[in-house]
Amino acid sequence: MKTFLLDSFNRYKRFSEELDVKTILCNKSWLIFNDCGDKELYVFQENGSLIASVNGNVTNAKWQYIPANKSLVVSFREQSFMFHPSFINNVIFALQQDGTERFAFMINEEQSESFYPKSLKELNNYFEGIERKRIEAEEQEKRWLIEQQRKEQQRIEEEYKRQQQYRIEQERLRQEEARRAEEERRIEQEKLAKTKKENDILKQYKLFLAAKVLSYILIASITATLTILAYNTSTDGTWLIVPPIVLYISYRLHKAIISWLRRRILSNHLQTKKKKKEKEDRKRKEEWEEYKKQRDQRDFERIEKYRMERERQEKRMRRKNNKNTR
Repeated sequence: MKTFLLDSFNRYKRFSEELDVKTILCNKSWLIFNDCGDKELYVFQENGSLIASVNGNVTNAKWQYIPANKSLVVSFREQSFMFHPSFINNVIFALQQDGTERFAFMINEEQSESFYPKSLKELNNYFEGIERKRIEAEEQEKRWLIEQQRKEQQRIEEEYKRQQQYRIEQERLRQEEARRAEEERRIEQEKLAKTKKENDILKQYKLFLAAKVLSYILIASITATLTILAYNTSTDGTWLIVPPIVLYISYRLHKAIISWLRRRILSNHLQTKKKKKEKEDRKRKEEWEEYKKQRDQRDFERIEKYRMERERQEKRMRRKNNKNTR
């Protein structure tokens, strides 16, 4: 088995220790790479025998896989070799000679039509092509991973934005709901305050209280009277429908009359209050006008008094000056 020194092959080493070497080697025929043009064929038997053929000349040898140091020992009559599995794919199986940087290459005969190198350069180009494809695959995988990471980051950012928008929208709805509830409470409080104020006003009017009491008395009286009348004139139980009908109609009339009277009293109260306020405003205005008039009169009197005093002083000064000139 011829070995070769391939300086760049170390970076191509790719063999999993979990692979079963016996399963890989047995029941297959392997073409041994050489650069002399000979057809060298190896067939590994499961019983440890090896059939080695060079251009049809067969030699019986032995082989053994030693798991302890993961090595393959190939024994011929003249010499034995120890190899370590270094590289494998579906086409080629590379073995490194123990203690050296030399390699033997076995090509699966079933794949020899697609690849069967005639020179070390072809073999080196093959491994460079494999390495190039591996690097391209790794680069493509890296690009794919980067793209996936970018998409995932974009998805996370979009999800974060959606969550932010959802939180903002929920906060807006919460605030709007709070404002609406506050507005409803305010309106309800205003209604209650208005109703309380109106009730306080109505309590001041005995006529309204008397009308309510009289209305209830009339409802009871009318209902009782018509019920008795229906009972006396009816020959069957039809009189029983009279009380609820009369009571319903009377109560509706009572509500309408009381509502009208309520509006009337409140309207008159507001008008009275408005007139009273206008009268008070008019009185305050008249008092203010009277005050201004009195103030102007006092100012006039003070000015006139001051003028007369100055005139008297001037007269005295003139008389005094006249005496001095004489």
